[in-house]
Amino acid sequence: MSHDESAPGSDEDLVEEATALLETFGLTEYEARCFVALTRIDHGTAREIAEVADVPRPRVYDSVESLQERGLADVQDAQPRRFRAADPRDAVDTIRREYGERLDRLEGVLPRLRSPEPRDERAGVWVVEGDEAVSDRLTALAGDANHELLVVVAVDSLLTDDFLAALAAAGERGVDITLGSPAPAIRERVREALSDPTVVETWTWWEEYPIEAGEISAILMADGRELLVSSDVETDLPGVDRHSAVWTDDERAPLVGLMRPLLASAIGGE
Repeated sequence: MSHDESAPGSDEDLVEEATALLETFGLTEYEARCFVALTRIDHGTAREIAEVADVPRPRVYDSVESLQERGLADVQDAQPRRFRAADPRDAVDTIRREYGERLDRLEGVLPRLRSPEPRDERAGVWVVEGDEAVSDRLTALAGDANHELLVVVAVDSLLTDDFLAALAAAGERGVDITLGSPAPAIRERVREALSDPTVVETWTWWEEYPIEAGEISAILMADGRELLVSSDVETDLPGVDRHSAVWTDDERAPLVGLMRPLLASAIGGE
C-alpha cells in the first residue's frame, strides 16, 4: 500500500503546520522553513538545509544566523559549517519566554498611555462581528458578573468551552445564573458543567428550531447593567451565516433598561 504524503497527519501536513505556527511568532518564512528542516534532520550543512527546506542556499546562512540570535539554532565552526536546531522543547520555551517578556512589558506600558482624566461620553453600544468575537465577548461579560447572569443561548456554536468555563467560574463565585435555551442539548451541557444553575426551556414561540437568519441567537445580561444581544445574519456567500452582536457595559444605555424586565420575564418567570 502506497504512502499518501497529502493524507491528514502526514509529514507534509506537519511541516506546513509547524512552519505556519512559527511565522505567527515572528519568524520569517525562510527562518521558519530552515528551523523545521533542521528539526527534521537534526543537523546539517547549508546545502542540506536548502534541499530539505526548499530555500535558496544564500538565504540559509542569514536565516540560520537569525535563528541563532534568537537561541533557536547552533552553528558549528567547521568546513563546511554545520547547523543544528535547538531541542523542540527548548525552542518552545525560548519563544514562550520571549513573548512573555514582551507581554509583561506591554502590560506595563499600555496603562501609562491612558489619560488621567477620562473623557465624558454618552452611554455606548458597541458592535462585534463573527462567531468567535461574539463568543469571546459573551465569555468576557460572564467573567465580569458578580451577582446575577441572565443568559439565553439558541445555537451550540456560541456555547464554546471557554464561555461554559466562564459560566461555571461565575457559579463558583456565587453568581446566580439563569439560562434559557430552546435546544435540549444546550440545556443539558449547562446542567452538566455548572453546579447549581437554573436552566429553562425558552423561546418556544418560534414555529421551528433551529433559528433562521435574522433571529436572535444569544442574549446575556450581567448584574442588570452589562448586556449583549446577538443575531444570526446572512452573508453574501450562499448558505453561510454568521453571528453579529450589539453589546454595552454601560447601564445608562437605553437598551439595558428595555431588556432587563423583558429578559427576566422570559427566562426568570418574573
